Amino acid sequence: MTTRSGHEASTALAPELRVQLREGAPLEAVATAVRACAIGNGVGVERSTKLQVLVEELLREARRHEVVAGDEAIDVEVVFDGGTFLVRVLDSRLPLTSREVRQLGSRRLVAMGFADALSTRYRPSEGNLAECSLDLTRADGRTIGDEVIGPDAPDAPDEVADHLAIGPLEAADIPDLIRCVYRCYGYTYCEPAFYDERHIRRLLAAGLMHSVVAKTMEGEVVGHCALTFAPGGLVPEAGRMIVDPRFRGHHLAEQLAAARNDRAIELGVTGVLCHCVSNHTGSQVTALRRGAVEVGVLIGATDPATSMAGLPDGGVGRGGLVVMYNRCAPSTASTLVVTKRLAPLLRSMADQLGLERSIETTSQEPNQPQTIASSAVSWVDGGRATIEVTSIGHDLLDVAADALEGFEGLDLPFVSVELPGADSSAAWALAELERDGFTFASWLPDARRTGDVLCLQRVSDRVVDLEGIRCARPEGEELRDAVLAEWLRVREVVGE
Repeated sequence: MTTRSGHEASTALAPELRVQLREGAPLEAVATAVRACAIGNGVGVERSTKLQVLVEELLREARRHEVVAGDEAIDVEVVFDGGTFLVRVLDSRLPLTSREVRQLGSRRLVAMGFADALSTRYRPSEGNLAECSLDLTRADGRTIGDEVIGPDAPDAPDEVADHLAIGPLEAADIPDLIRCVYRCYGYTYCEPAFYDERHIRRLLAAGLMHSVVAKTMEGEVVGHCALTFAPGGLVPEAGRMIVDPRFRGHHLAEQLAAARNDRAIELGVTGVLCHCVSNHTGSQVTALRRGAVEVGVLIGATDPATSMAGLPDGGVGRGGLVVMYNRCAPSTASTLVVTKRLAPLLRSMADQLGLERSIETTSQEPNQPQTIASSAVSWVDGGRATIEVTSIGHDLLDVAADALEGFEGLDLPFVSVELPGADSSAAWALAELERDGFTFASWLPDARRTGDVLCLQRVSDRVVDLEGIRCARPEGEELRDAVLAEWLRVREVVGE
């Protein structure tokens, strides 16, 4: 059995390239090496060359920072996790101000498409850190060849549907999995990586995805689901449920989910998250049968172009997701610090899950000046950005504003902020971030080593299908109504 700590070790990937650049050394050589690493990992020549230009600019910017204590070195690292190609540039020079960060030329390059995301921040005891990344999970538009199965497709014979083999995804199954995705979704599936064999292999090899598939006796893949981890993450997400329309009505989703749950227990995680679509409640019902509880609602988080053959489409506008959590192991008692408005909501969810949580509502300002945070962009469902806050400081709003400005050129429809739920200033942060239009989205128990995470959401000016957010039971409807009420209240206050 693999323990939680064992899984963390498996996903903490060592850098493929680590270089220390001294004053006077040619920065072009380092950028060229980064380009070579990108090409070697499957990044196209054009994207790799643009990344090279961006890295050169990041190195020039680092060299322009004032040297303090005689430490002039610049450290460069390249990390690839199977889906994201990440370059880190770290210098121990004078910390950058928020204004200086906003004026960096590297930000303009990212807005022009030289990378998919850029995060620039100061890390105490380390220095200025710039991280730029490329998302390698975008579909490349290849023709797969199978036909998309329509809603009128005949059901599979019982003698076939009742004798499916359910087990781990093997490397030899990946091409057939891609065909299954295409048969079910065409090119609308929300995870572009599932159209590319190379990226699926990398996710499996990095330990970031643990897949279960259903196969016919002839070896045809007709169902799939998976646990996926963020690099270094503790709580995986249960999702990627794909069932061939011909095999619906045979409880295949429940069988796949049960096998996935067994895998979660083998991995030793405390719980599993699931983001369920809300235009139909089938996936919610499947999660509820495993003992899951609704812990959040994401408004406008899904692309209206995503559709599943034979299932109802959403209404007009972007759809919602219902976040559900399923306990797999005991959880340590802890504290959540939230606003008075949110306290009853968190109390109800914790009681439903049987988690021992003390809910505090005191709004306490941070005891430190600087916020420690990072940001990332995913191109799932038209693009989402996440600002992960690990320590709350007085400059939280400035940090959020800097991140939002950096996202402007990407035209993202959905941005979230993750806060440490046990931080004594979490309630203060929740109230402060409302000024930027952020409202409560979800609660993620045991998501970090430091404990629970409170997620906020900020939805762009896209049309949102509020009527299409459906829940499978009254408790979910109560949560949905409370989340929507908070969202509408804050939108009115900030004038959106």
